[in-house]
Amino acid sequence: MSRVAAGDAEAFRLIAETLEPRLERFFAQLGVPAADRDDLFQESCLRLYRGAGAYDPQRPFLPWALTVARRVMLNWHRALKATVPLEEAETVAARQAPPSAGAEADIWQFARRRLSAVHYEVIWLCYGEDLGPAEIAAVTGRTSVHVRVLLHRARGALAAALKKAEAANTHEQAR
Repeated sequence: MSRVAAGDAEAFRLIAETLEPRLERFFAQLGVPAADRDDLFQESCLRLYRGAGAYDPQRPFLPWALTVARRVMLNWHRALKATVPLEEAETVAARQAPPSAGAEADIWQFARRRLSAVHYEVIWLCYGEDLGPAEIAAVTGRTSVHVRVLLHRARGALAAALKKAEAANTHEQAR
């Protein structure tokens, strides 16, 4: 990023190419429709490029980039609030296909449907993006202790939902 701050566009192109799949997956997991992900990625890149001089090379890059992307996404979401009813937004988010297939995708879809947006976001950042509580705190603007509490509650809610689904499945099979 220090090369980018000095005006090296090629260095930023490499950063953007590396970030693209991560941010695409990040936006997808947080319910951004596929049609809007590219716009959010481009806006995130623009903000990262403009803010290259503000980046502290002593800190990890990914949490900083995810923080910028999250803020871009929140701004996008706020802009939608006036024109999209909440029910429609929830329907669109629920219909988004996960970025990968198989059992892993199923658990993320299961979690998205049953957890609150806040709990899903911290669970995704922890397990989907492999960030620690301090990094998640930096991305979400919360304290590390608050993130740990949210993770604990999200895991508990997800475990309860899985037990409930398993019990319902067992009951259906018994019929």
